Amino acid sequence: MISLYGIREEREYGYGGWTGNRETIRELVATFDEVQDAKDYVKNSTLAAADKPYFRADPISGKFRYRKGSLLRYYESCEIEIEEEESPPPHNPIMPNGTINETRSPTRM
Repeated sequence: MISLYGIREEREYGYGGWTGNRETIRELVATFDEVQDAKDYVKNSTLAAADKPYFRADPISGKFRYRKGSLLRYYESCEIEIEEEESPPPHNPIMPNGTINETRSPTRM
């Protein structure tokens, strides 16, 4: 499964305003079957101005990297992660001679 994560920085505010602390938030936005589908989604969501070297996304001030209507709209960047599905361990495996493999620990009395 291919996962698309949105990444944004959240500023911490206190009684006197912004405390100067930031926290990076990484949230699952969507999943895809193919890596190319995820890359195409990001490419189609990205605004043309966001590719310029001077561009800095700041959703708080209304400067977005991604198009309106995109799931990535309120994020500053994104990440595509490939998660390999783990195969479960065998359940009730059968030994080559046809018996069920039962391992028991010795009991003490």
